[in-house]
Amino acid sequence: MGDGRDTELVRALAALAGRRVDDVEVAAIVNQARMMPADRGNVIWAQLRRAPATVSMRDYSAMTLRFIRQDRSGED
Repeated sequence: MGDGRDTELVRALAALAGRRVDDVEVAAIVNQARMMPADRGNVIWAQLRRAPATVSMRDYSAMTLRFIRQDRSGED
């Protein structure tokens, strides 16, 4: 998944959450997804299932983007 598609997805996730994100926030989320180890994504997912309101949109978006990348690339 390229940066353009990542950016589109992050903006779409924000829109679904009723939030607007600027270019700086989008870049931060894309970077967080790139750097996120698998275990961190799993921690965010578990927290989301237990208490969804406690998960930041940035963490949620980065986790989602990482999982989508993982699915498409066959990574860990």
